Amino acid sequence: MKRVIAWFAGLVGIAALGRWLARRTHRPAPRPEAPVTAAGGDPAEELRRKLAEARQGGPEPGPDAAPGEETLEERRARVHAKAREALEAMADDGTPQ
Repeated sequence: MKRVIAWFAGLVGIAALGRWLARRTHRPAPRPEAPVTAAGGDPAEELRRKLAEARQGGPEPGPDAAPGEETLEERRARVHAKAREALEAMADDGTPQ
């Protein structure tokens, strides 16, 4: 029975030592103060104001609105073709895929 108590006391001591070491080396970093913007106000309020201004401009134009831009399907096809070229180049170099 004395051995069981000794083992238990040893395990409790080791656990306490582990917790103490973990707490000693894992101190939380001090929190930095909130940055002050150029206007001297709250940065969150400034971002909310900018977001509200951006939303007032109306919905963003879709891909059909700009005649010079490619559509999503065209861009997807271009990216896939570029990826296939890269795979073929790797296969030609002897590098396994």
